[in-house]
Amino acid sequence: MKRILYIIAAAVMVAACGTKSPLPGGNGQLSVTAVREGAFATKANDVLADFVVDIVRPSDGWTLHYDRYVDIPRTISLGSGDYTLTVASPVFRHAAWDLPCYKGSAEFTIRVDELTPVNVLAGLQNMKVSFVLTDNFKNELSSYSIVVTNAASWDAPDAGERSLTWSSLTGDVEQKSGYFSVAPLRVKVDGYRAVDNSETHSELLISDVAAKDHHIITLDARVTGQMSGISVIIDPSVNDRESTVEVPGWGEVPVPGGDEPGDDPGDDPQPSTVPTMVWEKNPTFAPTPIKEEMDVEIVIEAPEGIRDFVVDVDSDVLGETIAALANTSYTYSPETPFRMDLINDASLIAALDGMIPVADQLKDRKHVDFSLSQLVPLIAVYNPTSGSRHTFTLKVTDNKGQSLEKDVVFYAE
Repeated sequence: MKRILYIIAAAVMVAACGTKSPLPGGNGQLSVTAVREGAFATKANDVLADFVVDIVRPSDGWTLHYDRYVDIPRTISLGSGDYTLTVASPVFRHAAWDLPCYKGSAEFTIRVDELTPVNVLAGLQNMKVSFVLTDNFKNELSSYSIVVTNAASWDAPDAGERSLTWSSLTGDVEQKSGYFSVAPLRVKVDGYRAVDNSETHSELLISDVAAKDHHIITLDARVTGQMSGISVIIDPSVNDRESTVEVPGWGEVPVPGGDEPGDDPGDDPQPSTVPTMVWEKNPTFAPTPIKEEMDVEIVIEAPEGIRDFVVDVDSDVLGETIAALANTSYTYSPETPFRMDLINDASLIAALDGMIPVADQLKDRKHVDFSLSQLVPLIAVYNPTSGSRHTFTLKVTDNKGQSLEKDVVFYAE
């Protein structure tokens, strides 16, 4: 799951000026700059530049609105007083594919000749839904459809705009994620058994829901008959919530050719083979301060073997340094983190061999002790700006095409 942050760094600077003040107390200047952290901006609703911005003065209802953050002038003249600043994704829908929605607000006060720091967290406001299909489910069903809605009922007037459908016809059920506004989720699975085309129907109600939840729903089938300044941070993190839907079982149907492996009603579902990452010293992968000596040892398990391993380095100091070591042309840009292909890039492998696992130390491996303990402290050599963040986005894809993406974030003290 794509898990990555954005920051607006803005300072509310107050200075004497000759323009007329909206309030009698005097004017201040709102100075806004944007700094991106991470590489999460892959879709329009994630791009900080397109966020809508509203500044409201509650005392008299005065408002200032910008359709896009990028259109905010370098300085905004504001009268002294209390304000609320709100930022939000430009598009909101109750149900949509790949449409995370963010929103955050904070109250602040403009005072003459004072600096007013305000921090705003723009967190995920909706819920993510994705599916994992067991081998039993894939083998037993020849076709199926999955409908998810957050409407009050299946026949509610707004059910259409609040529902999404996954289908075996598209072949991408496990790759598609839907986003839903916060409300109880109803899941309905309709399918046909491969051996005799008999029907099966299942439903699940998930009533315990909240913003940021990632509902990972496993579908299974059994043949048993019983079955500083103003800053805005876009936080893409989600709370994984796992559920299982087991379609009703069928009585055993004889198959020509005799028993096959997996036909035994007592067979257990196959365990998940999706790659995992564990950082024992930092289980939540919380942002970590950069020090001269660090323990960044991440254990990666990939039961199907690793096919590809890339790391996107979003660092204004380290990206260009690594590129130079690998004789690669790269100029830092927050929109294009430096990509390290640790399996296929020969020059990069030669430059980093011995510092982090590369090439055959990753290719087709099922277990990897991936260390950043030597690489990350190099950032400190360049005296990074205090508070600056440096993100390593680890992307692992196994030989079955299953992927895992994880952000490892460090900051300068």
